[in-house]
Amino acid sequence: MRLRFTPKIFVYALADSFFHWLSWMAAIIGYTHLFVWDTPHVGMLTSNLWVVVLLNLFFFTICGVYRSLWQHPGVGTMIRITTAVFFSTFVVYLAFRFYLGNWINPAIGLLAFYFLLTLSLALRLYKLVLEILMSYLQNHIRLLPKTQEANAVRTLILGAGDSASSLLLNSSQQGARPRKFLGILDNDRRKHGYSLHGVTILGGDGKLAQIINDLSIDEIIIAIPSMKNDELRQIVRRIPINRCKVRLLSGLSANKASDMLREINIADLLGRKETELDTSKLNSWISKKVVLVTGGGGSIGSELCRQLLQLDVEKIVIYEISENNAYNLKEELKIKFGQVGRFKIAVRIGSIQDTKRLDAVFDEFKPSVVFHAAAYKHVPLMEECPRLAIDNNVLGTYFTAQASIKHKVERFVMISTDKAVNPTNVMGASKRLAELVTLSLNRGITEFVCVRFGNVLDSNGSVIPVFKRQIEAGGPVTITHPDIIRYFMTITEAARLVLEAGAMAAGGEIFILDMGEQVKIVDLAESLIRMAGFTPDVDIKIEYIGLRPGEKLYEELLLAEEGLTKTVHDKIFVVRPTPALNQDELMAAVEKNIPDNGDVRRVIKHFVPEYMPE
Repeated sequence: MRLRFTPKIFVYALADSFFHWLSWMAAIIGYTHLFVWDTPHVGMLTSNLWVVVLLNLFFFTICGVYRSLWQHPGVGTMIRITTAVFFSTFVVYLAFRFYLGNWINPAIGLLAFYFLLTLSLALRLYKLVLEILMSYLQNHIRLLPKTQEANAVRTLILGAGDSASSLLLNSSQQGARPRKFLGILDNDRRKHGYSLHGVTILGGDGKLAQIINDLSIDEIIIAIPSMKNDELRQIVRRIPINRCKVRLLSGLSANKASDMLREINIADLLGRKETELDTSKLNSWISKKVVLVTGGGGSIGSELCRQLLQLDVEKIVIYEISENNAYNLKEELKIKFGQVGRFKIAVRIGSIQDTKRLDAVFDEFKPSVVFHAAAYKHVPLMEECPRLAIDNNVLGTYFTAQASIKHKVERFVMISTDKAVNPTNVMGASKRLAELVTLSLNRGITEFVCVRFGNVLDSNGSVIPVFKRQIEAGGPVTITHPDIIRYFMTITEAARLVLEAGAMAAGGEIFILDMGEQVKIVDLAESLIRMAGFTPDVDIKIEYIGLRPGEKLYEELLLAEEGLTKTVHDKIFVVRPTPALNQDELMAAVEKNIPDNGDVRRVIKHFVPEYMPE
């Protein structure tokens, strides 16, 4: 790769050449005749300045000194500049031999090497040296003005490794407010008692609660990239009653504070490593195709659109009944993805219960793939309005599937839920009916599949936003039962796995996403309270209000008669779906809009025998 000549490189080259001449001049005068002019040596050096300049530029260039990013010096950059200085001074030393006819004292050459290396490093590292000096002064001499020091965030660091070192040296990584670093905790006993850039390593994290109280810590910064989620949960639980917040240090950018320091979020505590999107595999399936996402403005639907825009799709059609959700998503994608978001996104407002609107949109865009994410998902609301759950979740799915068949869609992927397994509520039962209807249509050109998974963090129907609002209001945080547990995954991971499952489908399957271990909701609430800087049941009360109608203590992902089989993806499984016992009757009822004679639950029970309403 060619070296691009810039004004900055020109200045460096000019300074390096001058420093080379100056180093030899200082070495000769300093060693031979201390402060006495040595005419032969000095005169030769001055008259042959151009040789020194050329040799300097040659060796500094071929050793890659001018290609190095000195904002992030490492061992490699130090080796390069040391090599360049050695060879350039050594060749000048040889030139003296041929010019004078005899060897000059080697000590002069060593002095010249030392002077040039020192000056070259000082030219490039002066900013880093100043930052280290300022950091030391701030932590030991209290260089901050009194008013600024009073407002400084009293900070404790966990971890005394490279991440903590980078944080202490770069003020841009420390956030907007001034900080006073009062100590570091690290479990490596060999580091105890030492200091890192002027900040004392006080001991291991077993002393966390004591030090937080003794030093009146405002914030803890965790600077341990390898810390496991269960270790993080233990640290959060040990925070005492002093409203101490926890932040995580992530990334390695030296310039953007937002990349480095962020507040801890609930996903950090769940212990799940998110799946990376296999773009090459997905592009081999979805490249140059039109994809329609029903419920595209919702939590899962909108994340599917974000992930799809990273692939080589021809167009993404957002089919959404909420104009606000659809508009906000379109504007977000235009900002985030620029021209790609502007030209690859189309928004159409409509209901999945409106067959004419569905037909018009399918006819306009002729999608090859449909992700059906539109549904009513709130359990208590659907208990109050069971007919609406049937109309939207069952009939709406059927109408969308029929439009897909009519317009020769290649693959239809229905988003289901763990609440469809042995349902105790109308919402879950309606999604089980939707599964049965979807799979019963898998007998033509269009491949119909379902993807079943549990709760999604921070989705519109998730308990997490509710808890956050209750904490902001000062409590109490309300939980239905102390033993209630749920599966959780992030929206991003759920959308990625849905895409991966869609890519491997052949038609007629129900894919199950690996949700990990179930999480106690009370543990989740306590973690959120601590993350906000409060102590559960002291600052923020937790109240148990009893299970809501249709709510279960735990969720299931698999029916007893469904066999679980591994796929090529370690977080996606496929089950052997069981058709409805009265499938023909079910489809006949669907075609007649499922008449209920005023008793919806009886009709649901007829087609979903495992439905056990509370």
